[in-house]
Amino acid sequence: MNAKGFFSSGAIHLSNRRFLPAVLLALFCALLTGCPHNDYTVELKPDANGVERTLTFYQADGSNSNGVPNYQTFATNELAAITRVYPAGAVMPDGLRYVATGEFSGALPADVGGSGSYTNFATSLGEAGFYLERFRGNDDPAGRTEKSFRAADQITDLIIGWTQPEFGRERGYPKLRQFLDDDFRRDLKNAGLYFWVGQISALSNTNAQEEFSARLGQYLHERGYVKLSDVPEISRIATSDGTNAAVPLLHLIQRLAMEKMGQPASDPPPKSLAVLADPAALEQSWTQYLAGTDLYRDKIKEWEMKTNTEPSLKKPAPDELAGDLLDNLLTPFKLFAGRADHLTVKLALGHPPNHTNGRWQDGQVVWEATLDETRPLPVLCYASWSDPQVEFQTSHFGQVILDGDELTEYCLWRNTLNAKQAGEWETILAGLHTGQKFRDHLETFRRSLQSAGGQDSQNPTPAPSPGTNSASK
Repeated sequence: MNAKGFFSSGAIHLSNRRFLPAVLLALFCALLTGCPHNDYTVELKPDANGVERTLTFYQADGSNSNGVPNYQTFATNELAAITRVYPAGAVMPDGLRYVATGEFSGALPADVGGSGSYTNFATSLGEAGFYLERFRGNDDPAGRTEKSFRAADQITDLIIGWTQPEFGRERGYPKLRQFLDDDFRRDLKNAGLYFWVGQISALSNTNAQEEFSARLGQYLHERGYVKLSDVPEISRIATSDGTNAAVPLLHLIQRLAMEKMGQPASDPPPKSLAVLADPAALEQSWTQYLAGTDLYRDKIKEWEMKTNTEPSLKKPAPDELAGDLLDNLLTPFKLFAGRADHLTVKLALGHPPNHTNGRWQDGQVVWEATLDETRPLPVLCYASWSDPQVEFQTSHFGQVILDGDELTEYCLWRNTLNAKQAGEWETILAGLHTGQKFRDHLETFRRSLQSAGGQDSQNPTPAPSPGTNSASK
């Protein structure tokens, strides 16, 4: 069995929260798709005033036999949110599709959800442009990790609280409790982080899922949760349905509990551990324990407050508490997608950019992504480019001496000058002609700024130097 098959088999169901103590020591994976979904196409066309942004959006539920989307009514609250960030009258209906157009400079509208900017730095030698935009997602990994760790602590505390009345009279229970409080608590946090690392790697590495499976498997093996001799049993668990997987999975948990209590595996399990071999008894015991916890009482109070405005809201069952904590544990590494919207971004340029994470296609930089909750990081689109003023550079230097990254660096440097410094520098440039040494003039000007206590004395980073062609020497 390959590692990918183990994670995608669906044999171990995260949604089956009744067997949380066992499931927490297993490996999880589920792939769900949301439908209907929204489709967004963002088209960006830089111009003299900034960038023209055109957003085409609609909701669809699949496609018909001709490949045409089965359009649905777009949600009114989402339509209103998009309308608010565009000029009045900019959002126009086209059947069940909508088109919004606006001119923007600097900050871009959060129409799809997120934050973005378009910036252009123009000089007499050329200009440099930058596009950067985040679409949806949570860009606070520290906060999300703290939430995940807090959930790991709460889950561990619940498991310890449940084991005390169940196994507390066993001679080796203090060892089991110490294991849960120390090693298991830490390992649960690390397992969650491994999910995140695996999903992040999968964004750029198609083999990441298998490597992640191997890394997590190695981690569990090193820490004694599974043995190499368990591989056939784990394979059987992974390839069976959820019901048939419960008993052998609980058997592994029972053996682990005995080991942590210092009891040889060859000994018969203590009577108190029989609950770990009986799915129905485990469900009843676990649910009964959860119903008496402070966390569940807090959840009921929260539900009661919500019923003031949502009277039809269903009362949460005790096992939903553990499921919610499991969701929080995996928040940065969420496995279940809700509605999976589709995004396409197109940036029109006259030539390929200097740097981008998109692809160059037919005079455009193109990005495509799925917007759902399974992404470990938000969708990010970026590009930087430069356009030389060919006529100006040729007339003064005989050829284009600044282009690409060098021109970008120059444009950034040039835009750090104040009005007086910029005027002096442009006067120098205007007087240059073919055969004169641009670099020498640039260095002389920089030294004059330094001696006068100007911009370069405060920022010693040297201005960009052009290539080694004759015009720049």
